[in-house]
Amino acid sequence: MRHPVTRALAALLVVGSVAFVLLVGRAEPTPDLSRGVDGVAAWLHELTDECATVERDDDFTDFAGPVRSKVYAPFIAEWGTCAKPPYERLGLLVLRPGLEQAWRAALAKGEVRGDPDLAFGDGFALTGSIGMEYLGLKRLECTPSACSLVEIKHH
Repeated sequence: MRHPVTRALAALLVVGSVAFVLLVGRAEPTPDLSRGVDGVAAWLHELTDECATVERDDDFTDFAGPVRSKVYAPFIAEWGTCAKPPYERLGLLVLRPGLEQAWRAALAKGEVRGDPDLAFGDGFALTGSIGMEYLGLKRLECTPSACSLVEIKHH
């Protein structure tokens, strides 16, 4: 018979390993983009048990505002929103290439300041910022000459 402390340590090791595997498995942004926004929503729902229903709207400017819409809209293949606390409307964006260059150009012209307020995955983005580090998403840091995808740090 094992010592109770040894059993407790072994149990903690197993639980910790399972938790680590779940976090690592969850951190990989891999929605099925062939399904468009529905694929992003399904991926998010699988990870968080939220964002079950995608709402679609034709007016991206109303959602994002005129400045961001001008820069983002040409590079959005499809968009929609879902409810995922703390967001009433979390934007789900399937992207076309070129957003990085457009943001840098707008930055150089003084049309925007700072970095895009999106959390990026491979070919998609979400409009939120809270909790995105747990999804393995990154933020885009830009200057007029270059942009870099950077890990989102937990605060």
